[in-house]
Amino acid sequence: MRPSISFSITICGLLWQSGVRAQIQYEVLVNSRDTHAVFRYDLSGNWLGEFVTSGSGGLQFPEDILFHPDGTVLVTGAGNAQIKRYDGATGDYIGNFSSGYSLSIPSKMSIGPDSLIYVTQWGTVQNNVVRFDLSGVFVDEFTTVGAPLGLGHFWDDQGRFYISLYDNGANGTVHRFAADGSDLGVFIDSSILQGPTDLWQDTNGDVLVQDWTSGTVLRYDANGQFISTFISGLSNPEGHAWLPSGNLLMGDWGEDAVHLFDPLGTDLGYFSSGNGLADPNCVRLRAVGAIGVAEIDSEAATVQALPTIGPGPFLLQGHLPSGAIHLTVVDGTGRVVEDRSLTSTGGIVFSATWEPGAHCAPGTYQLVVSDGRAAVRAMVVLTE
Repeated sequence: MRPSISFSITICGLLWQSGVRAQIQYEVLVNSRDTHAVFRYDLSGNWLGEFVTSGSGGLQFPEDILFHPDGTVLVTGAGNAQIKRYDGATGDYIGNFSSGYSLSIPSKMSIGPDSLIYVTQWGTVQNNVVRFDLSGVFVDEFTTVGAPLGLGHFWDDQGRFYISLYDNGANGTVHRFAADGSDLGVFIDSSILQGPTDLWQDTNGDVLVQDWTSGTVLRYDANGQFISTFISGLSNPEGHAWLPSGNLLMGDWGEDAVHLFDPLGTDLGYFSSGNGLADPNCVRLRAVGAIGVAEIDSEAATVQALPTIGPGPFLLQGHLPSGAIHLTVVDGTGRVVEDRSLTSTGGIVFSATWEPGAHCAPGTYQLVVSDGRAAVRAMVVLTE
């Protein structure tokens, strides 16, 4: 179990200034679906070993990775009826996370604008999108109709829910639901799209969809009208993450590899391949030092975001030995949405406020605070 954490409530004034950025270390987690494991990489694509070892806790065919606000890591497995929970620092199995509902081929997960965990189901009979609270207790079936072979999903700024429905890999669609789960029908039809997997909304409102069948990433406008092919030449893409550099990572089943692209979609080659990686279908970025409480020398570096759930603003406060402090905010796909330096007049105790902007969609964010030797993360779930 994770240790309890205490936080200072002393508030000192802050000077917002430019300065030398504290070095924050990141790592990339990638599902190796057919070896029943989760792999670790550094930002250069060097393999660091298994984060979740093969079959740990009975994991079968991992589908998605979700960073829980308490610092643990949740993993769905297509062969598991419950969500699995792992220690955020060691990757050791803790136990089943979800309870009260037996999932049918669970696939992708997200924390929604209502602070509930949404899980899609691949099953052809039991296939509604399901919600659990942050303790893992079943809440309800969110969608009023089934979402068969459902995969990636996101919410727009009106709270509407978009989900890829793979179908048979030739007639896939993107479906849309209202914030209350009622059916709004097909958003993107199968006139061009064939086998959608992951999808996301760009900052300009465009929707990007990975097509597993055609080996492409397709761009649609905010009304679901096709614009262009953003990326081509892949085999079977599924899963994506943004690096701090702005480059894009993308898993590829057919090549047992993760590709690297620049922000314009230019192919920069493989990010990683080999070392037994098999059918990567989920890619996630996280801060290495941002797991629980980091130790700096003999002092505990403690940081908290208050509240942990809400629309903001969020108050950050805690202890760091150095007066030079840096704040980086990373969204659920790894995209850096804010990056700035802070200096505490007190030298040890600090406080700061983060106000999510209009570019911050509802979801889970990593708030990374570093003094150059360690970083501490608070997971924050935004609500409308």
